[in-house]
Amino acid sequence: MAKVVIDANVFVSAAFGGVPLDAVSKAFSTGEVFLSPAVIEEIDGAIRRLSSKMGEEKTGHLLALWMRFQSRCTILCIAAKADFLVTGDKDLLAVNPGRLAVLPDGLKIVTPRQFLEKGL
Repeated sequence: MAKVVIDANVFVSAAFGGVPLDAVSKAFSTGEVFLSPAVIEEIDGAIRRLSSKMGEEKTGHLLALWMRFQSRCTILCIAAKADFLVTGDKDLLAVNPGRLAVLPDGLKIVTPRQFLEKGL
């Protein structure tokens, strides 16, 4: 079972469907999904910022989806030794995890599309 960390940008994008939603769905169906307190804080802030643009109904839908995701995740700690970090962040995608002592060996930093293409 793969251990997968989903970055905040992918969770928020998943609310609008497409590849990010497919990647998040695959993560939940094929592995254990982890969140960090920082990602939780980032997503909560993004929802607050977007609420004025989305309106009450869409914000309610996004909050409900976020709560559902959050309830199915494990809060991340370095000891989780995740296999994947799914992100759309170009800076993170450029990182070589093997060169950073704080990241677990074997961590693959991938886009939602790359994660979908992985045969798990």
